[in-house]
Amino acid sequence: MTKKFSRGAMEATCLRRARVLLCAGAILLACAVLPGGGNQGNCEGRAPGVPGMPGVSGVMDVAGGLVASGAMAATGTAAASAAVDGPTAPVVPAPKVAAPKAPSVPGVSVPGVSGPANVVGPAAPKGAAGKSASGAGQGQGRVQGGTRSHGEPSLSDMIGQMLMVGFRGAEAQAVAARAGDVMGLGGLMQPLFPAAASAKKAGTANATKTGATAAATATTTAGTPGTSATSGTYGVNEVLDDVRAGRVGGVILFDRDVTTRSPERNIISPKQVRALSAALQAAAGASPAGLPLFVAVDQEGGRVQRLKPERGFTQYPPARQLGQGTTGETRLRAVAMGRELADVGVNLNFAPVVDVDVNPDSPAIGRLGRAYGSDPRVVAAHAAAFINGMAQAGVVSCLKHFPGHGSARADSHLGVTDVSATRRPEELWPYRALLRPAGNAWAGGWGGMVMVGHLYDNRLDAAHPATLSRATIDGLLRRDMGWRGVVITDDLQMGAITDRYPLEEVVFRAVDAGADILLFGNNLRWQPDLTARVHATLTGLVQSGRISEDRIRQSYQRVTRLKGLLRAGDATLGGSGLGVPELPDVEGVTGAKMLDSDGNVGVMQQN
Repeated sequence: MTKKFSRGAMEATCLRRARVLLCAGAILLACAVLPGGGNQGNCEGRAPGVPGMPGVSGVMDVAGGLVASGAMAATGTAAASAAVDGPTAPVVPAPKVAAPKAPSVPGVSVPGVSGPANVVGPAAPKGAAGKSASGAGQGQGRVQGGTRSHGEPSLSDMIGQMLMVGFRGAEAQAVAARAGDVMGLGGLMQPLFPAAASAKKAGTANATKTGATAAATATTTAGTPGTSATSGTYGVNEVLDDVRAGRVGGVILFDRDVTTRSPERNIISPKQVRALSAALQAAAGASPAGLPLFVAVDQEGGRVQRLKPERGFTQYPPARQLGQGTTGETRLRAVAMGRELADVGVNLNFAPVVDVDVNPDSPAIGRLGRAYGSDPRVVAAHAAAFINGMAQAGVVSCLKHFPGHGSARADSHLGVTDVSATRRPEELWPYRALLRPAGNAWAGGWGGMVMVGHLYDNRLDAAHPATLSRATIDGLLRRDMGWRGVVITDDLQMGAITDRYPLEEVVFRAVDAGADILLFGNNLRWQPDLTARVHATLTGLVQSGRISEDRIRQSYQRVTRLKGLLRAGDATLGGSGLGVPELPDVEGVTGAKMLDSDGNVGVMQQN
């Protein structure tokens, strides 16, 4: 009996050992064969080599300003959790800057854009050929969030390039690894534990939600300031996910958070902003189109300056002060400001203001000293000098606020701004002078954009403000003035818009009017799921036929062409390098001004 029991126990032990060996062999086989197994099991959304940066495979070197597109996606090890520099408050005299490059109109060679520089054509996404040739999952047959097999952008990609959003946070946060990834069994554990595989860290916003679910919530109107319809956050990690997926083409940075009344939001120090911009550009380089990301701020100088001295940046004088000096001084200041922006990776400045100071008591312009002056010729000349200085530093400029905010008696941040009885004809004069295509390369070759303000003028459109008005954007700005470049809206969460229109109508009317980029600062009114809602709303408008895909493609081509100029460098970004050689009489304004060899404004009477 004892022998039989011992023999039975030995057989049971051998059986258990055989089972263990078989299980181990099955696990090893699964790790080697199944997708996500073995060494491929990184943390969800993270790329190897950059701890704490979701999906960031490289860092752009921005120390010397903007770089070529290949460098934007170059690998690196800059950490997003950069230490905060000690703030300084330098107020520097006018810097000595080398003279700008000789005026010329260089040909612009952008992938997918044929013909001269002023011809807008489809831009081929970076690496499209390589993606389509690299096998399944690398660009072949992908439509949603990728490029089609023949290199054309998908609808999702084109819509993404039309969205610029704001977000909370100054650096990426580390994401805890999943249990299966820690064990090196990612591919095997996913089918066994689907709940764990789909779990997200607490507080993560529904920023990646697309399709019918997001479309169902897209028509919800914006909440009141300081509140949101859903809980959660839309921070650096979430915006990196959206940039990497091609759902966002630009971001706007703020120094403070309005809804929480926090003195901190995206800007802490030069070192931190540089690391944040690098992470964003690396994510953009990994997106399906591989296009650079617009990283934007409002850096006018004076009262409107997001990069402030207390955060380690230079204080610059307001436009009103610059307008009292020479245009040469304005250009030098702009070069210094542009280089500081480029050094931290900011490549788009929402300046200069070309509003004419016809009402010094205007709450948003005159009271803050944001206009160069009351003479539209002086405004145009200094705006040209500012743009040339920014271009010399490799930073895109933006004229604002079309069709003219200088006469407004109200602030569009707070509600409807009706300029029907106050806006004067000369307020359009700087735009006509700077954007006219005849005898001027700016309309075709200048690398910049025009921002349309939330201004209601019943002489232009009896129903809608300028940002939502086809008569104003497509009619006055494009057909009458001949502007063929990028048009961006002012923040579509300002009271002038959100108090009157639901989100779906805002998106529809802005795009239908001719806007190329929809700006949602997500600061005046906080909505953590805003990006997904806007993307899904615009997608649904195309799928329903209210907006044609050709209309989306037009904006995509304008945006990608401007980003192509960014890649090419400051020579093409500045177009012909023109100041304002001659400004004709426009709408009753007598006399014109030109720049002399020292960059000063001189009056030239018209015959």
